[in-house]
Formats: sequence, structure tokens, C-alpha cells
Amino acid sequence: MKNLNPKPEMGRRNGVIGLGLMPDHWPTTSNINVSFQYQQQQQQQHPFPSTPAPDEPNSQEEEISKGEEAVAQVRKEVDILEQQVLALQVVVNNGSKVDGKEISYLTEMLMMKLLKLDGIEAEGEGRAQRRMQVRRVQGIVEKLDLLKLRNSKL
Repeated sequence: MKNLNPKPEMGRRNGVIGLGLMPDHWPTTSNINVSFQYQQQQQQQHPFPSTPAPDEPNSQEEEISKGEEAVAQVRKEVDILEQQVLALQVVVNNGSKVDGKEISYLTEMLMMKLLKLDGIEAEGEGRAQRRMQVRRVQGIVEKLDLLKLRNSKL
């Protein structure tokens, strides 16, 4: 096997793999000074960049409403799945056996909704709604597990 690194000591320093920066490629002091001066100019022009202008909409409020909207959308999807679970529950409680694939499918769909809820970033009320929906979905999955057990005994 051919060694691609002609000088192994150049790629490692004290047993640590470097980033491939060689001493002759390190930034010079003049580059650092120019960069620092540019940052100072930007700060002088925009001393408080995180404060939105009065006529601009508040992005935090938009994020909150987007989070709440996303939770509401997932809630609607979970409502539909919950109705299907309740229908299966009625069938099993009446003594009829259902296909195990239906129970597995609903469980997988609910797990996907949990992942969707996990990906939603929300603050305040949206966060509380998301937490409530996560607990709701977990409860429905537990019902499905019991339903699967009861179905297997039929």
C-alpha cells in the first residue's frame, strides 16, 4: 500500500490528527486585523442587529404561530388515526379477530406522528400543545398494544 502522506509528522501533532493546515497556510496577522476591522465597521453601522425595526413583523411571533399551526395539523392527523383505532377496538371487543397488519400499520403511523411532533419547534402555548399531543399519541399507542394482545388471544 502506498503512503499518500510523504511526511507523516506533518499531518499529526502530538498524536492528534490536524485539519490539514500547514504552518505556511495559517492566516497572517494582517488578515486577522482586516477581518477585525470589518466586524467593527459592521457593528458601528448596525449596533443592535437583533432588535427588529418597528415596521418589521416580529419573527418570534411568526415562529410561535408556525409551531402552533404545525401542532394543530398533526392533531387533525392524529384525530383520524384515533377514529380508526376506536373502530378496531369495537371490532375486537365484539369478539372478532382483526388482521395484525392493521394494528401494526396504525402503530407505525402514530409513531411517525410522534416524530413529526418531535421536530416541531414551538414556544409558550405551542410547546404545551405539543407536549399534550405527544402524551395523547403515546396513550393511543398503548391502547393499540393492549388491542394487539387481546386480538392475539381470540
